Amino acid sequence: MPQSLTINLPLTPSYEDEAAQLAAHTVAVTLDLSGGERTFVSEPVAVGTYRGLDVRAQLAFVYAYDPDENKLTIHGNDDRTDQQLTITTYLSGAPDQTLRQAPSLAFRATPNDLGRNAPRLNLWAEHVGRRPVFVKALSDVARGANEALVKGAIDGGVSAVLQLGTPPLVTLENLDDWKRMFGEPLEANMTPDRVADVARMQFKVNSTYVGTVTWAANADFANVIGSTYDPKVPGYTWIGLWSDKCNGGSAPTTCASQNFFGGDTSGKTCNTTYIGGHVITGQTAMSMPSGSTVYIYPICTTHNANNGYYMESLNYHTGVQLKYWVTSAFAPDATPAPELAEA
Repeated sequence: MPQSLTINLPLTPSYEDEAAQLAAHTVAVTLDLSGGERTFVSEPVAVGTYRGLDVRAQLAFVYAYDPDENKLTIHGNDDRTDQQLTITTYLSGAPDQTLRQAPSLAFRATPNDLGRNAPRLNLWAEHVGRRPVFVKALSDVARGANEALVKGAIDGGVSAVLQLGTPPLVTLENLDDWKRMFGEPLEANMTPDRVADVARMQFKVNSTYVGTVTWAANADFANVIGSTYDPKVPGYTWIGLWSDKCNGGSAPTTCASQNFFGGDTSGKTCNTTYIGGHVITGQTAMSMPSGSTVYIYPICTTHNANNGYYMESLNYHTGVQLKYWVTSAFAPDATPAPELAEA
């Protein structure tokens, strides 16, 4: 890989109302691929007007690059921290309305609303905040910038892009489903303190879920040996987690490695029963210790039952990245796996 990569990202939408006019703009983003964490902040550019005053915009986001894995990490559209990508618009040319002098007068659009805007009467943030269509248009551009960042990185030769995200929420209603996912036994009678049980399970989910990852086409991957104690009862499943986070809630309609069995010469083909398979990158299936990086991708049960062959990402290039919790250790008559340290 080169030491840098330049990608054009959307900055503002085309929008017009009685006082504001914005034109669609893009910004050239250059990623430093020498390694480590970086913060990119674009130079402010004029993007339109508001009551005769110039409107300016700039984009900022945090990213990290691992040259050994050729892997880029960003905060994805599912992230809800203050590290998520931000597009800031503000007025230029009026007293006390620059970003440094009065940041509360700017309007910050993010993939997920953090409530960081502090509008004041008759100023830019108040004008934008009172117009849901305007707010949505800016938020859609912020989400589109993340999507363009992922596509541009993959097209530019990056092997994988991890989008850090928010772990799923454990509730009293889905607690038993999560226990099934992690292979925990269900009590014959409900425990007296279900709330404490939810908190314990939420810690486990928080310690396990990392985000979603997009691989380049034809990336090699293989099974995690010993992770086959998957839930066989109705409820939330690993494939359900993948569907929710990576496929808009829809179940897969094909295997991620459809009819490809690396190293096999017997002509195997995929069946049509799909699971959320625990997999790792590379061509060799192996057992993984707790805390290792593993992934959930939709694979057929033929692939899941064959550890002697590897797979390729031919379909569904986006999967879930986890810190591995050895689910098979929760199988009946097994000793529970050690818990992870708090993430």
